[in-house]
Amino acid sequence: MILQVNNICKSFGTDIILEDINLKAEQGEKIGLIGANGAGKSTLLKIICGEIPYDSGSIIAAKDLRKGFLKQSDALDGSKTIWSEMIDVFSHIVDMEQEMRELENKMSDDAISDDERTKVLEIYGKRSESFEKAGGFELRAKILTVLNGMGFEGFNLNEKISNLSGGEKTKLAMAKLLLDEPDLLLLDEPTNHLDFKTMQWLEGYLKSYKKAVIVVSHDRYFLDSIADTIYEIERTKSTRYVGNYSKYLEQKEQNRDQQAKAYELQQKEIKRLEDYVARNIARASTSKSAKSKQKIIDKMEIVERPSSELKSCRFFFESAYSSFKDVLTAENLSVSVNDGGILKKLFSNVSFEIKRGEKVALIGANGIGKSTLLKTLLGIHKEYTGRFDFGKNVEIGYYDQEQKILDGSKTVLDAAWDLVPRMDESEVRTMLGSLLFTNEDVFKKIDSLSGGEKAKLEFLTISVKKPNTMILDEPTNHLDLPSKEALDVALKEYNGTVFFVSHDRYFLNKIADKIIELTETGVNIYVGNYDNYIEKKTAPAQTSNITLKSGINSYEEEKRAQALKKSLTKKLAKTEEDIAAAEERAQELSQLLEQTGADYEKAREIYDEIEKNNKLIEQLYEDWENYSEQLSTPDV
Repeated sequence: MILQVNNICKSFGTDIILEDINLKAEQGEKIGLIGANGAGKSTLLKIICGEIPYDSGSIIAAKDLRKGFLKQSDALDGSKTIWSEMIDVFSHIVDMEQEMRELENKMSDDAISDDERTKVLEIYGKRSESFEKAGGFELRAKILTVLNGMGFEGFNLNEKISNLSGGEKTKLAMAKLLLDEPDLLLLDEPTNHLDFKTMQWLEGYLKSYKKAVIVVSHDRYFLDSIADTIYEIERTKSTRYVGNYSKYLEQKEQNRDQQAKAYELQQKEIKRLEDYVARNIARASTSKSAKSKQKIIDKMEIVERPSSELKSCRFFFESAYSSFKDVLTAENLSVSVNDGGILKKLFSNVSFEIKRGEKVALIGANGIGKSTLLKTLLGIHKEYTGRFDFGKNVEIGYYDQEQKILDGSKTVLDAAWDLVPRMDESEVRTMLGSLLFTNEDVFKKIDSLSGGEKAKLEFLTISVKKPNTMILDEPTNHLDLPSKEALDVALKEYNGTVFFVSHDRYFLNKIADKIIELTETGVNIYVGNYDNYIEKKTAPAQTSNITLKSGINSYEEEKRAQALKKSLTKKLAKTEEDIAAAEERAQELSQLLEQTGADYEKAREIYDEIEKNNKLIEQLYEDWENYSEQLSTPDV
């Protein structure tokens, strides 16, 4: 065991955030930390890494345990380049390499004596061995692997960090943390703002990470993929579940059933004993027995009411009437945005159809224009060419991830009442209660609500409208895990049509029966959910199962592009083989140099070959970066 958290308590003022929290982490264990918004997950991470103090309890860590906590982007040095910031992680290895170069120069110096050269050669042999053990020969490849995985493929690695966007800086900070390989990796919502490709790479990296990971995440697909243990913080307490997120859901349901039975049995027993006490306490003949029964009640360890009986968020959607079969048809849509007074095209040649009852997901790279496409269809965004038509009797309910459709100056109660003016106050309060707006919460101004609370209120505006078609832009973004589960259920039961944008792969798996992938030159359409999409994306031979409707180049241009891609892919693979061979040769030469003893002429020859091999490695890495950059361009 590398970490033991015992009975940790933490309060902020009079608010108890964490109480008697217990958690343990084993070497190599991947722990998912979950709970409702505000449950104290991030607070616990900060306590574990020592950023904030705790009120009571204890934390026992393995000796010399190295903890790594994902900092914000300002933890990076903006004056440095991407490469220099990453190589700083391995400064001790860089120093070793520099020392080896200096020793090589000494050995090649004709002015030194034979005895001194022998001593230098012995030192060089030891440094070379240490360099190899530290992974020095694989260092550059390791850095490039992580940078490419985190979305920096094709970037100029000499770019100043200050020139990167906020999102890029955050990803670079994570890349640096991954390269540092701490014994305990602490991650708070690591998949936020990552595209699908980067999320998949990160999952694979963390699954193979040999050290321990504790991650806070609302990404259920991510938790399913990497976690082998789940800790849930609920009502200030922690509960441990063995397995991933799906296993947690199963176990929690089983625990609730068992607890509900135990609670019910105990309550019946308490009532029976209390009835006996009430009937017999006043009688002299039975008073002693009644007091004995009261002592039994007093000493009972009360079983808590199971959390399933606590109030939880509930969504409900229904359509007032059905639309016709054809809900939406788009033909050759091209959409542009105003970029500093110049129209910049986001995508072109987009054509697709949506039929009644389909639940269709729109996915694509960050910044490709998914939300803008939805706004174009809704008439909010006007810069487009092509055409689109909604079918007859289509009634739309729109969820805006920016939450701009809500009037922030109104109270929750007034906003809800405006939607259903014929209801009385008690009916409106009941409706709000299903979304956990109770008591004084209904008098809060909308501007003061959390993102999750605003999301629930926005869904209410859709629900009362009873549309037969819903257009949803990132509907799960602001919701905690229980609310996401509730939304899953409501949309699965909804009998209308849903067209939605989402990065939530678990949600895509649960809801989508068709996926439209938006690209700069059109769309690719896949039948099925996210897992089906991934399966078909990674199996090119099965393209007959995929309907493709994209504005592609001419046949000859496409043929040339495919030939170029094939050529570059071959060159990249050959370069990787050459790098591996050259680095293997570097290790062999290092060992040969150690074995030369006093044969200085032989040592000189080997040293010259080492120099040539080092230059070859540098050139190969430049070629590798060049081929990678060319492959990452849109036209290849």
